[in-house]
Formats: sequence, structure tokens, C-alpha cells
Amino acid sequence: MKKLLLIATGFAFSLSLTAQDAEKKVQLGLAYQFGMNFNKPGTKIIERDGVGGHNSIGVNMNLSFNQNIGLMLGLEFDFDAFKYDVVATDKLYYNYIDSKILKKEDDQTNSTTFNLQHRKQKAVYGTIPVMLLFRTNMIGDFRYYGKFGARTGILLSNTTTDEGFTYDDNNLLGTAVATTNEDMKTKGDMFPIRSSIGLAAGTEWNFTGSTSLFAEIGFYYGFTRIHYGEAITGDDRERDMSLYQLGSGSADYTTLSAKQKQIVLKVGILF
Repeated sequence: MKKLLLIATGFAFSLSLTAQDAEKKVQLGLAYQFGMNFNKPGTKIIERDGVGGHNSIGVNMNLSFNQNIGLMLGLEFDFDAFKYDVVATDKLYYNYIDSKILKKEDDQTNSTTFNLQHRKQKAVYGTIPVMLLFRTNMIGDFRYYGKFGARTGILLSNTTTDEGFTYDDNNLLGTAVATTNEDMKTKGDMFPIRSSIGLAAGTEWNFTGSTSLFAEIGFYYGFTRIHYGEAITGDDRERDMSLYQLGSGSADYTTLSAKQKQIVLKVGILF
């Protein structure tokens, strides 16, 4: 995260030098955003465990068309976390070797079977917000604004910490041993693009020269899935699935399904 902060700071500073001659039609700066994730499962196999966390840092740029209307663009790095519980009446399994969760198409030889009960998932996205900006005229040193638009991110990394059971000699009829699998790699589980649409409202304080501080609160509704889903990918992707239930003597592969809502608070500085 320190490297991302240094990159964002350097990028904002270099662009601000270019923007100083733009008669304040361009504002550039750094922004930090934090808030809550509300994942809504799209399958009865899992249920949300509490509220997830969201942190984001990046560069924001306001382009003014006139005194009251503009466009906000940016490059932000989102750090999200959320948790699921497997519904008690369902049994969900996967096979793994070391920190790698195996997919159906992988060689399962010498793997360990895991009965999943609880999952905590962390994800990092590179996100580009594009929002229309509506601002009042200056009222003293302050002005107020609203924004409407979309945030679209590309998944950069994700890991999970799973709680559940393994079994003596890998026999599901044997003794269950409580186990925690930390920092597991779940390639193919999360959808690579996350996009949400939302709105925000805030205030900007011009406290010296052309430098301003701002704070806003926003709500974003995700219209893409957080995880791959059969409804999108079809049966051809079953070979890439890792979670399964035991049916009539065979493994019925499935996938998590959820969409996401976010309530966030953003603060930052513009030059």
C-alpha cells in the first residue's frame, strides 16, 4: 500500500504542475475513502456475515465545463474485505494443496479435502471513477456539490481465510478436525471486473490560494457480480470451479454468488 501511495502522490503532483495554468478549470489532488460493504448473496448456500470494510486511496481530477458543472475522473486503489457463512444445512467442500485451492480441472492427487464453514475474503481493485459533478457558486470559502456516475474496477488480487474442517486420512466419514486455512489463493472465484453506479454529496473548503479540502458521503450500487456465477458463465466454466457439494455419489460443482452495495466517506485535498 505504501508503494501505491507514493505512486499516487507523485502522479498528482506532476499533474498539478500542468494544471496550474488552467485558470482553475482543472483541480487535481489526493483522496482517501473508507466505508462499508453490504454483500447480498445470490445463492441460498451462503449468507453474509456482518458488514464488510472498504478502504481506498488514489488521485482525483475535477474538470470544469463551467462554474457549476464538471466531470470528476480518477485512479483509485480499493482494499475490500467481506465475510460469508455457509448455511448450516448445506455442506460445501473444496480440495487444496498448500495455499492453492484446486479447481475441478486440476489434478486432485495428494490434495486435502476441506469442509468450508466460514470465509473471509480480501480483494484489491484498481478503480476508475467517472462522475458528473454539479457545484454551487462559492459561498464565502465554501461551495457544495453533488456527483452522479460510475466506479469501475479491475481485480488485482484476492485471498481468503477459511474456517472449517479437515478429516483424518481424508475420509469424510472419519474424525473432523477444526482447521483454519489462511491466505488461500482462489483463482477463478472472483469476477475480474466490478462496476457500480452511485451518487455522492459533499462540500469543498477553499482554505488558501487555489488549494481546497473536500469531504463527501456516497452510496454505490454494484450491478456486476462479485464472484463468477453459473448464470453468466454457463456449464462450460464448471471446470474452473473449486467449491462443490456431494450429491448422489458425485461432486456437484457450484460457485458463490453475490452483489455489493457500499456506503462511503471520502476526504481529500485539491490543488
